Amino acid sequence: MKLALKDVKVIEYGEYICAPYAGKLLADMGAEVIKIEKPGVGDIARRREPFLDDIPGPDRSGLFLYLNTNKMSVTLNVEKPTGQEIFQKLIKDADVLIEDTAPGAMAKMGLGYKELKKINPSLVMTSITAFGQNGPWKDYKTSDLVNWQVIGAGYVTPRWAGTADQEPLRVLHTGSYMTATAAAVATMCALHHQRRTGHGQQVDISQMEALMGLVAEHMNWWPYEQISPTRTSIPEGAPRHFFQVKDGWVFLYADEPHHWERLVEIMGKPDWANIDMFKTGRSRGEYWDSLRPLIADWIKDKTKAEIFEAGKAKGVPLSRVNTMEDVLNNPQFQERGAFVEVSHPVAGKLTYPGGPYKFTASPWAIRSPAPMLGQHNLDIYVNRLGYTRKDLVKLYEVGII
Repeated sequence: MKLALKDVKVIEYGEYICAPYAGKLLADMGAEVIKIEKPGVGDIARRREPFLDDIPGPDRSGLFLYLNTNKMSVTLNVEKPTGQEIFQKLIKDADVLIEDTAPGAMAKMGLGYKELKKINPSLVMTSITAFGQNGPWKDYKTSDLVNWQVIGAGYVTPRWAGTADQEPLRVLHTGSYMTATAAAVATMCALHHQRRTGHGQQVDISQMEALMGLVAEHMNWWPYEQISPTRTSIPEGAPRHFFQVKDGWVFLYADEPHHWERLVEIMGKPDWANIDMFKTGRSRGEYWDSLRPLIADWIKDKTKAEIFEAGKAKGVPLSRVNTMEDVLNNPQFQERGAFVEVSHPVAGKLTYPGGPYKFTASPWAIRSPAPMLGQHNLDIYVNRLGYTRKDLVKLYEVGII
């Protein structure tokens, strides 16, 4: 069966998570992705833990190995004129360029969209930045932690834990992956337009704007009620909370009347469950400080499995808070092939998350592991662009590749 993006050629000039994950989403569906890395050091993700056996190395980073499957790697210094010439040659035959440099950085090197579209009018150039290509904050730098707080998500995360006066929280790298997903989707839309019209375009991805959907429900409170929501400022029913059990944590979501009644049955119909202040979800939320220890005392000696099975039997919404071990051993994920084993020449055979979607006619597949730094220099520069092996030696000696 033909891979969905088999005829799509992508140049990836980015590092760490956003651009590489966007490139991976395309590569895993069949696109040819040539990853451009800095000579000698490569993508910064090669230097990020976790490392196999806690031994650092450019081909031992679990993060890099996951984010760069099915790609080819070439080294190239695009800050030098010769490197820029080579970059332009790569672009000439590409459908897509995914890059994550600061606004204006590509243009300063003569590699901005205006320059590149002269070389390749059908090029789709997806540019990922913190705040977009224009605006008063366009030159600000960011990180995943900054992203989370700028859009206000830290102020309300999580809704079911903590108090309004506690410090904001973060969720690790969620923003980077969501931005990359938005970039991949937008790229596919631009690619569809390219295939219909023959014309390319620049896709401007702002990390902040890509994440706004996370807090859309909270934003509505300000224009309509003049309320800036925190974790506890919006009245909520209860229980919608985490509880510690014998072997970990569970999340209980039983504020609806029928769910509360079933939870009371599971708990053995204790007398306190019928007092007036616990009659409705809203009143249970109001008197949560009194209710929480009662539920906590009942649940503390149970296991995650016991609570899950009891809730399933009665139709009470709840979830085990899974560890990574739980996730990897989950029979649902195993049945659906949610994890795949990939063999790498340095890292060996490791388990990776599989495809986030399944197609019947154009399958997702890991066809090759993450590349070693500059692994495809010979293939791309000599076999495709026409350089000789001696040319490569000279380019290496002067720091171009």
